[in-house]
Amino acid sequence: MSLKLKAVAGAKWTTLSMMVVTIAQLSQLAILARLLSPKVFGSMAIMMVVIGFAQAFMDMGISNAIIHRQKISHSQLSSLYWLNIASGAILAVLMLLLSPFIASFYDEPSIQKPLMLLSSVFLVIAIGNQFKILCQKEMQFDRIAKVDMTAAISALAVAVWAAMQGYGVYALVLAMLMQAGASSFLYLMVGLKTLHTPSFMFKHSELSAFYRFGFFQMGERSINYVSAHIDKLIIGKLLGMQAVGFYNMAWQLIIFPLAKINPVIVSVAFPVYAKVQSDSNSLNRYYGLTVRVLSLVSVPLLAFLSFFSQDVVLLVFGDGWQVAADLIAILALVGILKALGNPGGAILLAQGYANIGFWWNIFWAIAVIVGVYAALVIRPDVMTVPWVLLGLSLTIGWIWHYLIAKVAKISYRAILGHFAKVIIFSFIITWLASLVVSLMTIGHVFFRLLAAGGICLALYIPYLFYFEKEVIHQCRKGQK
Repeated sequence: MSLKLKAVAGAKWTTLSMMVVTIAQLSQLAILARLLSPKVFGSMAIMMVVIGFAQAFMDMGISNAIIHRQKISHSQLSSLYWLNIASGAILAVLMLLLSPFIASFYDEPSIQKPLMLLSSVFLVIAIGNQFKILCQKEMQFDRIAKVDMTAAISALAVAVWAAMQGYGVYALVLAMLMQAGASSFLYLMVGLKTLHTPSFMFKHSELSAFYRFGFFQMGERSINYVSAHIDKLIIGKLLGMQAVGFYNMAWQLIIFPLAKINPVIVSVAFPVYAKVQSDSNSLNRYYGLTVRVLSLVSVPLLAFLSFFSQDVVLLVFGDGWQVAADLIAILALVGILKALGNPGGAILLAQGYANIGFWWNIFWAIAVIVGVYAALVIRPDVMTVPWVLLGLSLTIGWIWHYLIAKVAKISYRAILGHFAKVIIFSFIITWLASLVVSLMTIGHVFFRLLAAGGICLALYIPYLFYFEKEVIHQCRKGQK
């Protein structure tokens, strides 16, 4: 099978997985939002930021080096596997020891025991992590999709059961452990059978090149995670857990198009970029297509969320989440700008420039920390935060794209022109839909959203066929 056919098949499987996982996770949010308080979601958000930050150190940033290096020996893979296991165990113990101090910092004793329980996730993930990376390297996206769908559905079942039993924040904790455990176990079974059986060996001397790549990758992950989630940590410290709960739930809806749809293409694009990393023309062609397709999917959804945030929140979360709806209207604009920059990290990694992402994320993290903290000190209101993020994205976010264009030799003129066109058309279409729906007497929120969505589709599909013929043609060409 050709590289193009593998990429298209991978995109199809990843799309199916994304749809199933998204439905499962949205269902989990919708059900639990009616059973748990905003404060519970705020406590879980803080714990997840801590866990997620520590995960950046779990494999020393070496996993993506397995994809970047086209040739890797059995002994190297074995050594990397046991390094991953050791790192997971060390992080689990470290998190156990730090849990009391984290709870004390936020003056929330109730998060100590759940955080201690969550610490086991590091070792659980480490057991199957390498096999997931190998599946991605070999572009076995059908297996990845089946594992991810199974894990998401299992987590949904556990979360709903635990919440109905009155377990509170432990419902969210158990759901995460179930998803990580199911995923890791299934990847282990698939990997041992078809990909690689680690030997009981560890050769430090064979990993020097991986360490060099991994150091910057690990730093980039950790700093990137800080810059992406430091707003929640600052809100939790200055405004309390309930404010974090509203803010995090708003972001949960915003990141679904980003965290679920973007990886459909980016996870396929990364190994493709790696295989054509020395061909500048191919890199430009694949990267341009990646950004165009992402914009055609992400931008309309985020524009719809911005215009219809009140109805979406009422339908998904129920009553009592008005603050989250107000936040979504602005955060959707931040999400649109993030969608343009997301594929850039993959192309830099594919060419071995992990250090550039590392230094950029340090700069961006400092900007976010200073901006959000100063703004909340001056105006201690959670609605302040999305405006700060939007301002930073518009003023200094362009530097990231300059780095991609300069280092990876990507031509941005056509990409930016297309992105601007999609934004303009998406907002015009969504505005027209909101205008028509406001003139209609539709009582139930579900039917209002259904009507709005139908109007948007009726206007957007002709736009695709009349103004996006080139992108559609390139996608169809890749299937042949």
